[in-house]
Amino acid sequence: MNADTRIEDASRILVLDPIHGAEVIAAELDELGKDVDVFNPYRESDFRGDLNYDLVIAPVHLNPNFEIMRRVSGIPVMSHHEAVKGIVRLNNLFSDLKVVEVTGTTRKTTTCELIYQLLRDKSVLLHVSSGTRYYNGEEVVKLPRLRGSNTPANILKVMRSVKEMGLNPAIAVFEVSLGFTGSGDVGVMTSLDADYMVAGGTKRASEVKIASIKNYDDGGIIVHPGILSVRGNTYGSRDANLRIEHEIAVFERLRTITGAIISGNLTFAPFRWRIGTDYYSNCLEAALCAVLSLGIAPEELNTTDFRAVDGRMNVKELKGRVLIDNSGSGTKLRFLDTIVDAARELSDQQRHMILIAGEDSPYVCEGVELKELKQTVAKRRGLFKEIIIVGNRFDLPGVVFASNIEDAIEEAIARSDEGDVIISYVKTLR
Repeated sequence: MNADTRIEDASRILVLDPIHGAEVIAAELDELGKDVDVFNPYRESDFRGDLNYDLVIAPVHLNPNFEIMRRVSGIPVMSHHEAVKGIVRLNNLFSDLKVVEVTGTTRKTTTCELIYQLLRDKSVLLHVSSGTRYYNGEEVVKLPRLRGSNTPANILKVMRSVKEMGLNPAIAVFEVSLGFTGSGDVGVMTSLDADYMVAGGTKRASEVKIASIKNYDDGGIIVHPGILSVRGNTYGSRDANLRIEHEIAVFERLRTITGAIISGNLTFAPFRWRIGTDYYSNCLEAALCAVLSLGIAPEELNTTDFRAVDGRMNVKELKGRVLIDNSGSGTKLRFLDTIVDAARELSDQQRHMILIAGEDSPYVCEGVELKELKQTVAKRRGLFKEIIIVGNRFDLPGVVFASNIEDAIEEAIARSDEGDVIISYVKTLR
C-alpha cells in the first residue's frame, strides 16, 4: 500500500520524535483532518493515555527498544521518510516541480551545492544542512533557518515557506539524512562508506539508506557510484553511465525521467581545485549525473564557473596565511589526515600548520566525542605549530582554547606567520 493511501485511510495517528520533525509532520496531518498526537520518547518514558491509533510514524533512527515502540507493536508503523512522501503526494506539493533528493554518509552538501552551480540559469530551490536559499536567475533569497536542518520533515517545512513567500522554483534540491523519502524525481546516493550505527546501535546507517531506495519503487531514478545492485544511473568508474576524464564529462546510455536515453560529452572549464581534487571530481560527477537524469539538456548547464563550497576543503587567503576551511555540519575527525596531506601539497616550501578543531554548536547532530578528539590531538600534535580547540566542554592539556570559530581564527592568525597554513576543522552549523 502506498504511503499516501496509508495516511489517507488512518484516522488517529501518533507521531514520534519532535526533535527531528514530528511536530512538522503532525501539523501537516492536522491540515488533512487527522486526529494527531506527538510524543517525545527521549524525554518521556511513559506514554499516558490509550494507544488506540491506526498508524504510528517514527524516524528510522529511533531505538526500537524504547518502551513506546514495544507498546505500539501490532499497530502499523511508518517512517518519517515515508510520511513525508505521503503528505507530498496528498497535498500535491511538487506540482510542476522537478525534485532531486541527495543522501549518503559523506559528500551530500557538496553534491547539492554543485547541482545548484550547474543550474545557475534556472529557478532553483536549494535546501542543505547549512541553510535554504532560492535563486530565480537574478537574485538569491534566503529562507528561514530550520531546526534539524536535513531531517526529512523539513522538506514539508521548506515547501510551506516557499508558498508563503510566493516563490516559484522550477527545480528543488534537498539534502536528506538517513535515506530517501521517494517523493522526488531523482535520488542521489553519494556514499555508504564511513558507516555508523543508528537506532540505539541496532542498525547500520548504510542499511537504513539502502532500504530507503524502496521508497522510489513507484518511479524515479536512483543515481549512485556503482555501490549498489539496483537500477539507475551510475557515475565515477570507466563503465559507469557518467565519468569525468580531465575536463571532459562523458555520459553514455544515461536514462532520464522523460524516458530518453542520452549519450555525449561536455567540456568543462578547468576545475582544478586547490585541494581535494578527487573529492570534488566525485561530487561533480554525481551532480552532473543527477541533473542530466532530470532531463535537462546538456547545453543548458553551466560548465564554466565552479567554486569550492564553504566548509568543504575551501582554500582562502587570509592576512597572508592560507586558510583551509573544512568546518561544517559534516566535519568528521577521521578525515583529518586527508586535509593535512592536501595542505602539505599546497607548496613545495616548508610551511607551519595550525589546527583548529572541536565543536562550535550544541545543536549539531553527531557531535565531537572527547575521546576521539583527545586521540586526534595526541596522534598529530607534532604536525602542528599550535592546536586550538573550540568548545567549552573539552578538557585537553597543552592546547589553546577558544569559544567559537571566529575567535579561534583570530588566535591562529596571532600565533602564525605569513605563509603558514591554518586548518579550520570544527563541527558546526554553517
